[in-house]
Amino acid sequence: MAKVSSIERFYTTIGMLLHLLFVAGPLDIWYWISCKTKSVKGQTVVITGGASGIGKRLSELFAIELEAKVAILDIDKENAQTTVDKIVECGGTAQSWKCDISQPEEIEKCAKEIDNKFGNVDIVICNAAVLYIGRMLDFKTSDLQRSVNVNIMGTLNTIRAFLKSMEQRNEGQIVAISSIAGFCGETYGTAYCTTKFAIRGVMQCLEMEMKDRGLNGIRCTTVCPYFTRTPMIQKMKMRPTSTWLPYMSIERCAREIIDAILKEKILAFIPHYISIIAQLRGLLSERISNAGREYLNCRYEPLNDEELKIDQISITKKNDYFEQLDDKVKYTTFAIYLLLVTGHFLMEGAVQHIIHAVILFISISNILMAIFALHICDQLHFSFLCTFRWFMQIISFGFLSFIRLYLFQHLSISG
Repeated sequence: MAKVSSIERFYTTIGMLLHLLFVAGPLDIWYWISCKTKSVKGQTVVITGGASGIGKRLSELFAIELEAKVAILDIDKENAQTTVDKIVECGGTAQSWKCDISQPEEIEKCAKEIDNKFGNVDIVICNAAVLYIGRMLDFKTSDLQRSVNVNIMGTLNTIRAFLKSMEQRNEGQIVAISSIAGFCGETYGTAYCTTKFAIRGVMQCLEMEMKDRGLNGIRCTTVCPYFTRTPMIQKMKMRPTSTWLPYMSIERCAREIIDAILKEKILAFIPHYISIIAQLRGLLSERISNAGREYLNCRYEPLNDEELKIDQISITKKNDYFEQLDDKVKYTTFAIYLLLVTGHFLMEGAVQHIIHAVILFISISNILMAIFALHICDQLHFSFLCTFRWFMQIISFGFLSFIRLYLFQHLSISG
């Protein structure tokens, strides 16, 4: 590579910024404004893991509402066929294939049969996955290997089986179902989160390869849903832990996935607002990230394993303690504040300056004590709600409230 001078680097940087400002940026904004859903009527859609959960509902919606021809691949032949029967009964077109996507020869065979049955495949949705949760050292090697084989290799095998035909036509869409767990690791999620991170990597590499090889007709879509109430989740007896982000229904998740596919989005979070979790994850410090995690309380909480339940209790339990001041103390303090403020406006000269200094001293002292109280609450592992109560009480009533918290901390440490 020829050596580039500093001035050339400078001009190149300016050119890039101009491109972002006047070309790439406006085009992206126009795309977001004018983006429309495409029609898949009569097209062939392949869905792995279509026997149950999200994959089942995707199959039904594509075949019945959108009038696509749906090929369902699943190791569970019986339930896959049940899905097909329902689709056919509703007037849709579908067929199932029993397939272990971790075996490349099986998926290759299915790809040929689907091509013969329905013609060119237009959309491939890599949805099949397995879920194991547990402590890092408690996983069986076989379970970890199966997670890799199904979730990662299964996705790669599926893409490779259908990509060749798409490349020949420079046409088609590859969709992979990752997860918000593909951006944020979580306790007990070693087996699952690892594979979802990998799926994002697979799709980013594929997207770049298609672009650099001039195969812009092949679209790549990565979908990252939040926890959904699927049979896979229910089988693990996991429950929602966040009051801010409750589990999604399969219906909502499936419809939002379809919206992302039909709009050919590159990366879609479901629901869309969880994207802030992924976007902030790499920008924030460890303490801020942990505080955000604790606030949202998004975590695995298995109910069928007593040892893991004990772990969760130790992680999430809060030793909240809040001592409210007596009404007499509150009224007395309020009366003193009122007298000081009234005196500040009524008095003049040196007395007014003294009162002003006293008010300023009390205000600054209360603020500093309240901030110090935040650190005490953190050390005592109080919840954010309990912390807020202490903060507001100390801001309002100062030392009389702060000393109660300080003494409680001292007794907790000495006890």
